[in-house]
Amino acid sequence: MDSHKSSTQRELTYSVRNLSFAYSNQLILDDISFDIAKGKITALLGANGSGKSTLFKLLTKNLRARAGAEIMLEGRNLSDYRLGELARKVAVVWQKNSAPYDITVRELVAYGRIPHKKAFQSLTHEDEAAIDRALNICELDDIAESRMQELSGGQQQRVWIALGIAQETPIMFLDEPTTFLDVRYQVMILRLIRKLNKELGMTVVLILHDVNQTLGLCDELIALYPDGASLLQGTPQELITEDFLRDIYNTDLRMIKAENQSIVFSQV
Repeated sequence: MDSHKSSTQRELTYSVRNLSFAYSNQLILDDISFDIAKGKITALLGANGSGKSTLFKLLTKNLRARAGAEIMLEGRNLSDYRLGELARKVAVVWQKNSAPYDITVRELVAYGRIPHKKAFQSLTHEDEAAIDRALNICELDDIAESRMQELSGGQQQRVWIALGIAQETPIMFLDEPTTFLDVRYQVMILRLIRKLNKELGMTVVLILHDVNQTLGLCDELIALYPDGASLLQGTPQELITEDFLRDIYNTDLRMIKAENQSIVFSQV
């Protein structure tokens, strides 16, 4: 069973139908369908083991769905995209990344230009401009020549996002972008994501664990139930209730309205 809004009134980036996936004999996702709207920030939400990461990898062509599934990206079957072509459509920032020991920030961000170049082709003025723009957007200009090993976790996360921006794609996927960061850097990353969406017009799809962050940042969410066979889709304001949280996370949480109208949660 699944629930998704009608696509007749909005332009879609992804349209997914009858999606199933299993690791060996363990079924993770079972016949789910949903849409992802163009120009929106959409969160994938759910408890550990609900299939969020698997779904993330299926949407970015890092896993292959079972026969009969349909994943359409901008009206074309995802399986028809060559990897280089897909890299000009979709940038992916993973939760865990590694870089060469002595690479500088600018050198790493420059890797974002690979999908636009032929083998062994040098960086052009256009490439350099795209790199400069990505560094500026992520406020990395003053550390562009620093080595990645010298940076804090929050700074490194902004560098990886800058690499994605340098790809100049209309879509960005972010895998738990605020996990393991302190509050200061979490806020910086969330503001950067909003900037990518509002000022650059990027469609953003991300995995989040913090429900408050979902409420404050996202336009829509796709919430996976623990059984992997059902989901809910809608705005955070529409969907997030105490009953919803109990069903999704199998725990009791209380919703509290603060004076500034923001909503927070406390353990019962």
